[in-house]
Amino acid sequence: MFSAQGIFDWLAGEIKWWFLIGFIIGLIMFCFKRAWIAAVIFLCGTIFIGMFVVNPEIMLTLAEWLSGIVGTSPTVAV
Repeated sequence: MFSAQGIFDWLAGEIKWWFLIGFIIGLIMFCFKRAWIAAVIFLCGTIFIGMFVVNPEIMLTLAEWLSGIVGTSPTVAV
């Protein structure tokens, strides 16, 4: 039976490499222009986005953690 898991794994690996290359180019560009505040913001933003690119399951953990802080539950009471 045909499975798309191999294609998904290959594509996920490629996205990680393109994300890393874009991160390095962006950081070099900001540092070369001496835009230090923009470089720090770019660094923090790409680290936050990169968490989800490298480990997509962390989105569920983050949502559960935030719902625990806010006091909501993921289940609906009937």
